[in-house]
Amino acid sequence: MEAVGVKLLACLGTSLAFLWDSLYGLIFGFLISALAQVVFSRGALERALGPSLRGVANGTLFGIVASACSYGAAAAARGFYRKGADARAVFAFMISSTNMNVAILIMFWAMLGWRFAFAEFFGGLIIIALVAGGASLLLRPGDLRVAAAPASALVTECVQCGMDGDREHAVAYEGATYLFCGSRHEAAFRAAPQAVLAAHVAESAPRGLVALREPATWSSILDTMRADVEMLRTELVAGYLVAGFAATLVRPEWLSGALRAVGSVPFAGYPLLLLSGLLLAVVTFVCSMGNVPIARFLAGAGIPLGANTTFIYGDLLIPPLVGIYRKSFPPRVVWTFLGLFTLGALAAGAAMDAIFGQFGGSAMTMGALTFSDRFTLVSNLVALAALAGVVLVARGASRVGAPVRANR
Repeated sequence: MEAVGVKLLACLGTSLAFLWDSLYGLIFGFLISALAQVVFSRGALERALGPSLRGVANGTLFGIVASACSYGAAAAARGFYRKGADARAVFAFMISSTNMNVAILIMFWAMLGWRFAFAEFFGGLIIIALVAGGASLLLRPGDLRVAAAPASALVTECVQCGMDGDREHAVAYEGATYLFCGSRHEAAFRAAPQAVLAAHVAESAPRGLVALREPATWSSILDTMRADVEMLRTELVAGYLVAGFAATLVRPEWLSGALRAVGSVPFAGYPLLLLSGLLLAVVTFVCSMGNVPIARFLAGAGIPLGANTTFIYGDLLIPPLVGIYRKSFPPRVVWTFLGLFTLGALAAGAAMDAIFGQFGGSAMTMGALTFSDRFTLVSNLVALAALAGVVLVARGASRVGAPVRANR
């Protein structure tokens, strides 16, 4: 029994070590993401996701600065599509938000080295190009873009905070039904509906970087960071725990041996290695940034860079997300996306392995390419100081008045 306790402590210690190595990546990633969400309105993003190459480019750029949660990205994509955004731009947003966003790239650089970060980013561009191009050929215009639901019929986003509303907190007002995420917001709307709607309309307009001059904006940024952390909490905790337990309990030579066996299959060995990365993502059920510490363990165990990047890409194929897709898009769109994304992930993994896998080092030893302990310490201290500064400014604003609500 004592041996079990020692092993458990060792696993938890490894998980905490992974967390320490990536702490500054988490802080700066969430901070940048929250800043983008607050100073740029969600309405402006939706209008930009049109049926053109520009729409796909905008979707990609929005995803790069958006939250790194696969579930959150899928939920946002559902809302964009239902409001009339083009499916190709929506998919570009979803792919870049989960695989190319600032937070996950910083974490990749911190935990696995710049080659993995570059491979993840440019591989994501390959997937987006293949998915957008394939969807243009395979889907009908009516599937690519649907008419936006009438705004006067049902407003499902809480106009107080922008989160998904609950039918238990529904209020009918001037021909429209508004859903709120809690009784407190419902009560505020009932008390002064015109004032709440006026504030909602005003805050839906683009505010721009000039808003950073206002202390109240930083209060909203802090609230957005807190909400994103809560949204990602399960994935992050699961990812670090799985990585820590796997690194402690699973011998790298076991996994390396299994991968060598797969890779030695005549003719089909390398494609099977790439496919194994996707399958690992599907069976682990961990998404986005929670996958990064697992990817570090896989790199140390000897999985090639190409298969490791397909593992990260595979978070968009886990069963819970497929269930969300089926409720969000027509069946033809869902299965077309899943097929194109799988092909794109395999092609991107192979291309990135060819470009970065042997560039300046072996892909089998990439797991050791992390920043020095001293650099990690300094970076974490700087990140914690930056977070403390945001908290102090936000608290100062809260003493003066109510904070500005994030433009979600």
